Amino acid sequence: MKNLLALCAAALLAACAHGKTADFPAAADPADSAQVYVIRNSNLFGWGLSVTVTLNEVAIAHLQAGEHIVLRLPPGLYSVGIAGSSTSAAFEKGRRYYFLVSADYTPTGFEIESIASGRGEEWLSQTKLLP
Repeated sequence: MKNLLALCAAALLAACAHGKTADFPAAADPADSAQVYVIRNSNLFGWGLSVTVTLNEVAIAHLQAGEHIVLRLPPGLYSVGIAGSSTSAAFEKGRRYYFLVSADYTPTGFEIESIASGRGEEWLSQTKLLP
């Protein structure tokens, strides 16, 4: 019984993880980089859970509902994702890219998709930057 309680407590703490990880990439020179935004919508479904954001399969941040991060990356091919789902894209210098994390009915409960700049800017205005 004690082991079950300890396991449940550990799972709850992991679900509440929040913020950037030690592997969050250092910002590249803005003049030579692409800006990549990963936005978590503020849907009530999954609201109490943090979603782990990955870059090239490495956990870089934990987003709660209504938060976003910005990555300044050197041009190149990257995989941006969440646990269980990712999408690959070639990022070019001076361009902005937007990815939206939203709740859905997949086994992980969340999906990530690339979205157009107009929709991305709209979401940025509705969410707060993760410090």
